[in-house]
Amino acid sequence: MSVLPPQIRRFVSVSYPVSGGLYDKGRDDVLFAATCAVVWTILRHVCMTYILAPLASAVIPEEKIPKSAKGALLRHEQRLAAKRRGHNIIRFAEQAWGMLYCTVFFALGVIILRRIPNALSPEQVWGTYPYTPLPYLTKWYYLAQLGWWFHQVYAINTEKRRKDYWQMFGHHILTIALIVSSYAANYTRVGVIVHVIMDTADIFLPLAKLLRYMDLRQACDCAFVAFLLTWIVTRQIGLFLVIRSAYVEGPKYIPFKWAHEEGIYFTKPIYYSFVVLLSLLLALCTVWFYMAIMVAVRVVTGKGAEDVRSDSEEEDEISVDGDESDASSVAGFSNGTNVNGTNGVASGRATPNGNSNGYANGHAYTNGFTNGHSPASSLGSANGLKQRK
Repeated sequence: MSVLPPQIRRFVSVSYPVSGGLYDKGRDDVLFAATCAVVWTILRHVCMTYILAPLASAVIPEEKIPKSAKGALLRHEQRLAAKRRGHNIIRFAEQAWGMLYCTVFFALGVIILRRIPNALSPEQVWGTYPYTPLPYLTKWYYLAQLGWWFHQVYAINTEKRRKDYWQMFGHHILTIALIVSSYAANYTRVGVIVHVIMDTADIFLPLAKLLRYMDLRQACDCAFVAFLLTWIVTRQIGLFLVIRSAYVEGPKYIPFKWAHEEGIYFTKPIYYSFVVLLSLLLALCTVWFYMAIMVAVRVVTGKGAEDVRSDSEEEDEISVDGDESDASSVAGFSNGTNVNGTNGVASGRATPNGNSNGYANGHAYTNGFTNGHSPASSLGSANGLKQRK
C-alpha cells in the first residue's frame, strides 16, 4: 500500500498508523468503510453469479413432475418447476453468501477476543477503557463490519420492497448507529463482543435453509434446532448480559466525564444512550425470536405459516434480524389440503402422514434475501407446496 498515492491509499487501507502496529482514528476511516461497502456489493455479485449459483445448480435436486400430467398440464408443471428451481438457486446463493460472511467474521471476532486475556471480564471490557489506539485487525474488523451494514442499507433499497421494509431499515440504521458511536467513543472492546454474539446465530439458519434446498431433511431439522438454541444462548441471554454489564459494571470502572484529550466519552447522556440502543437491539431480537417460535409451532401443528411479509410475487416470509428465511420449511412438517380435488397448498414440507391419500411432489416455494449479520438473522415461511390425490 505504501506505493500508492496518499489520496488513494486512505480508500483502500486503514489510516493513522502509530508505533507498535497500532492505529489511531480519524475522518479518513469513513472512506475505508465506504470502500468496504462497495467491495461487499461487488463480491456478493461475483460470488453469487460465478460460484454459488453454479454450486446450487449442482446440489439442488431436480423437481419431479407428476406422471399423470399430460399435454398442457405437463407443460404448465414444467414451467412452474423451472421457475421454482431458478428461484431456489438464487435463494441458495444468497443464503450461502450470508452464511459465508457471518462465518468468516465470527471467526475473526473470536480471534480478536482470544488475543485479550479474560476478554469477557468486566476488568477487560470496562477497566481498559478507553481502548485506543487499536490493533490493526480490530480496526479493520470494525470498519469492514460498518461497510457491510452500509451495503445492507443499499441492498434493501434496491430489491422489491416488502411488508417489513421499515423494520429492516430501522434495524440497519440502529446497527450503524451502534457501530459508529462505539467506534468514535472508544467502546470497541464491548463492540466486538456484540458483533460475535450477533453473528453466531446467522451461521446456523442459512445452513438449515441450504440443507433444505438440497433436500437433506434430517440434517436441515438438526441445523434449525441448533439455530434456535444458539439464538437463545447468544442473542437472548448473551446480549442481555452485555446490557446488564454496561448498566451495572460500566460506571464502576469508568468515571462520568468528557475528556477528549484522554479519549474518554462517558457522560450520563452517552451512558444511557448506549444502554437504550442495546436494549432496542435486544427488543428486536426478542420480537424476531418470538415470530420464529410461532411460525415453527404453527407449522408443526399443521396450522400453516402466517404471511407477515410478502412482495408482489406473493412470496410469504417472516424476517429475523435482517435475514429473510424460511422457518416453516425448516421447522417442521405440514400436510396440504385438497382444493377442488386438484392441488393442495401447505406451509413447510409435506410428508406422508399415513392417510389414504398420501402426498406427491411437495415443493417449498421460498423467498429469502440475506441481509447479513446480521447483523444481524431471519425467519420466513414457505408456500407453493403442491399435493395431488
